[in-house]
Amino acid sequence: MYIPDRAENRFQALLNGEMRYCFGKSAPSAPDYKGAAEAQAASGMEALRYQTNANRPDQNTPFGQTEWSKDKKGNWTQNTTLNKDSQRALDAQLGLSADRSELGRDLYDRVESEFADPMDWSGLPEIGGAAGARDRAEENLYNRSASRLDPQWEQRSSQMEAKLAAQGLRPGDKAYDQAMENMGRERTDAYDRATSSSIMSGGAEGERTFNMESKDRNRALAEQMQKRGFSLNEINALLSGQQVGMPDMPSFSNAGRGAATNYSGAAQSAGQYGLDKYSADQAMLNSAMSGASSMAMMSDRRLKRNITLIGLFKQYNFYLFQYVWGTWAVGVMSDEVNQDAVTRLPSGYDMVDLARVV
Repeated sequence: MYIPDRAENRFQALLNGEMRYCFGKSAPSAPDYKGAAEAQAASGMEALRYQTNANRPDQNTPFGQTEWSKDKKGNWTQNTTLNKDSQRALDAQLGLSADRSELGRDLYDRVESEFADPMDWSGLPEIGGAAGARDRAEENLYNRSASRLDPQWEQRSSQMEAKLAAQGLRPGDKAYDQAMENMGRERTDAYDRATSSSIMSGGAEGERTFNMESKDRNRALAEQMQKRGFSLNEINALLSGQQVGMPDMPSFSNAGRGAATNYSGAAQSAGQYGLDKYSADQAMLNSAMSGASSMAMMSDRRLKRNITLIGLFKQYNFYLFQYVWGTWAVGVMSDEVNQDAVTRLPSGYDMVDLARVV
């Protein structure tokens, strides 16, 4: 099969070993993804180490300094050293805190004594006089109202009887009895109003009495509880607010972490490149082989040089070679295929019809 001159350089590269995969050969092996992942992990650890080192600056302040150190195992230690005045202030705070704690411990015996006995509820003011106060208020208020109503209605009754007698009416007369019944109903209504008023006022008095008793009881209870927990409150007052404050060191912007080298991506790209290159070469050779199978070609071994086996064609060896006149081609050898596909030319050289090769 004839191969155009523009492809000669490509096939020369194949002869020089650039094309390693061909017919009958395997595809490129997969990249070492495990090795790439391990390399990328190692790169990430190295970036982390750089970041950690960048975030360990020594600091100097008016209060003292902070320094970092690392042991042989790679473990970091932060050391803070205060200046003379700051250290003296810190020692004073720690001493005061210790003194307070010891004083609180001495007061604890009093706390145990105050809490040794349960609460005594017997001495607290009782709450229960509200009902009696209400009843007394109702009775007093009604009696006071009745003391005013009784003489008023006795006078009105006498006046009504005199008025009816002057009219010539006597008990038993219809008009007389009607007038006296009307006056009786008015009297009953007046006393009912007095009763209702005394009940309402008695309820208000009962509520007032209950509130006063409750306040007295709560006040007495608060006093007992305050007395019971007085020593404990003293201890809490001593211990609260005594936290020692360390001088603050200034903050700084942490260094960002550099990205690890993307070895996995590089391996993926390299593997894809090898596969694409393999596929392109296979497509080129398949195209050449397909074209060769549809036509006759000069296949006499005597006309060929630089012969290289590159695969199989219908169970026969398939070669890359250069004709003696310099043109590159691919094909079979006439002495290796079935002879009914071979034609001897008048020149004495063989030609093979690839379509008849079986």
